[in-house]
Amino acid sequence: MPIEERLESVADVMQWADHIPLHYEYTAGVAGERFLRGLMEGRILAGYCPSCNEYSLPPRIYCVRCYGEITRFAKVGPVGKVSAVTTSRRGKSDEQSYVFVTFKGVRGGIVHRLLGRARAGTEVVPSFRPKSERTGSILDIQGFESKR
Repeated sequence: MPIEERLESVADVMQWADHIPLHYEYTAGVAGERFLRGLMEGRILAGYCPSCNEYSLPPRIYCVRCYGEITRFAKVGPVGKVSAVTTSRRGKSDEQSYVFVTFKGVRGGIVHRLLGRARAGTEVVPSFRPKSERTGSILDIQGFESKR
C-alpha cells in the first residue's frame, strides 16, 4: 500500500525520528599540512611554482595558473600589508576586526584577526602564540598587529 494511503493527513509527517551514523575525517592535505607545520614553527609558508616563478598563499599542491605540481615551500613575511579590513560587532561593546593580509611577491594572502587598529595599506606582522601553546592550527597566529 502506498504511503499516501496509510497517512490520514499531511500533518502525520511533520517529524521523523531516526539516527544516521556518520564518521568522517578531513585532512589538511599535503600543502595544508606543510603550512600548518610552518605555523607551529612560527613561520608562514607559501607554495612556489617553478614554472610560473610564483609564490601562492595559501599553498596548494598544483599551480592555479599552469597546473604544474608544487613541491617547494618558502617562508614569507613576517611583514605583510593590509589589503582589506572589516569589523564585526555584537552588541555595543563586543567588536572584532579582521584583515586580509598580503605579502610582497605572493599571490593570495591570509584572512585573520586584527590586533589593534589598522587600515588598508598598513604594514602588519603576525603575533604567534607561545611555542608551547601551538597546535598546528591557523589559531597559532593570535592575529596581526601594526608593524612597530
